[in-house]
Amino acid sequence: MKRSLLFCAVLLLLLAGAVSAATPEENAARVTVTGFTVDPAVLMPDDVATVTVTVKNTADESVPLRSARMYTDSNILILDDPYRTFGSIGPGNQVSFTFTVEADAGDGIYYPIFVIDFRDAGSLRYPVTVKVEETEPRLAVVDRPDSFTEGKKETVRVTVSNPRTGEINGVTVVPSGAGIESVPTSAFIGALAPDQKSEVTFNITPHQETDLVMTVHYRNGKNQRSMAASLPIVFTDNKKRAEIVVSGIEVVREGGIYRVSGDVTNTGLEVAKAVVISVGAPGVPVEPNRLYPVASLDPDDLSNFEVTFTAENTTTVPLVIEFKDENGNLYRSTTEISIGSTASSPSENEESLPLGMIALIVAVIAVIAGVIWYSWKRAQQNEE
Repeated sequence: MKRSLLFCAVLLLLLAGAVSAATPEENAARVTVTGFTVDPAVLMPDDVATVTVTVKNTADESVPLRSARMYTDSNILILDDPYRTFGSIGPGNQVSFTFTVEADAGDGIYYPIFVIDFRDAGSLRYPVTVKVEETEPRLAVVDRPDSFTEGKKETVRVTVSNPRTGEINGVTVVPSGAGIESVPTSAFIGALAPDQKSEVTFNITPHQETDLVMTVHYRNGKNQRSMAASLPIVFTDNKKRAEIVVSGIEVVREGGIYRVSGDVTNTGLEVAKAVVISVGAPGVPVEPNRLYPVASLDPDDLSNFEVTFTAENTTTVPLVIEFKDENGNLYRSTTEISIGSTASSPSENEESLPLGMIALIVAVIAVIAGVIWYSWKRAQQNEE
C-alpha cells in the first residue's frame, strides 16, 4: 500500500514537472486573436472609427505581454497608442484592445496590423480589415407639383436611400430656402440599412422664386455628415386649378335693398371647395343673404346663387367669389356688376310712385265723390 502511494506521488510530481516545462514560446503560441470589429463598419473618407481586437489565452499559464499596438501605412491613421505597456493575460482569459483610427484614403480595403509583443517570446501579428467607401446616401424627389404658385401650399415627397454597404444612423431631412415655409420643418427617418430607403412628405409654401434645398443629415458611426439636393421653385400658372365663372347675372331692387342672382360654374380641372359668394365695398351685405355658400364645385359643375346688399352713390359693386383648393389654399376673384339701370320690382314701383300721380288720383277720386254727392243731393230735392 505504501509503495502505491509513493508511486502516485512520484507520478504527480512528474506530471507537474511536465506541465511547468512549457516554454514561454509555447505559451505565447497559444495566445490567439478570436475576432475584431470596426465601428462604423464602413468608413467614409476622413471618418474616425474604433478598431477593437479580441485576444484569448488558451494556455494553462499566464502569458506576459510587453505591449499591444497597431501599425499601418499612410492610408489609415492610428490616432492613439493606449497599450504601450501591458501586464499579462491569465490562462483562459480574453482581452479586448481598442484603437482609434482615421480614414485618410478614398475607396478601398486596407489592412492595418495589430501586433502583440510578448515579454519573453517574440510577437503576434494580425491584419484587420478596414473598408472605406466614398458613396453617399441618395435623395430623390418622387412627387412634386407641375407648377408652383406664390403663397400656394404644395406637396413635395422625397426618398432617401442608402446605397452604401454599411448602415447609417440618425437620418433627418430638413427643407430650406429663401421665402420657403415647410410643414413639417424637418422629418426624422432614423437608421437606414444597406440598400434600404425611406420616404417623407412636406407641405411646401413658397413666397418667392428660389431654390428649395433638401438637406439630409446623418451619422456614420460617430461621424456627423450631411448632403443636399436643390429643387428650383419657379412660379407658373397652374393650368389645372379650379376656375369659377359667373353668368346669368340679374339685379333687382326691392324694399330698399338690391338682390343679385346668377350662376357660378367651375371651368377648371380641380375641385373648388368652400365656394362663397358676396359683394364688396361700396356694397354693404345685408340679410337675408349677406353671403351665399355654394359648398364644393367639381369640374364642370354649376350652381345658382343669390346675395342681398345695399349701395348708395354708385353704379357698380364688385361681386366677390372665394374658394379653396384641396390643400386649403384660398383663392379670391371679383366681377363688377352694374346696378345703375336696375329695374325695380313691382313693390319697389309702388313705393316710388310719383307725387304728381298720387295728387292726380286723389283729384279724380274727389271729383267722382263730388259728382256722386251732387247726384244724391239733386235726387233728394226732386223728392221734396
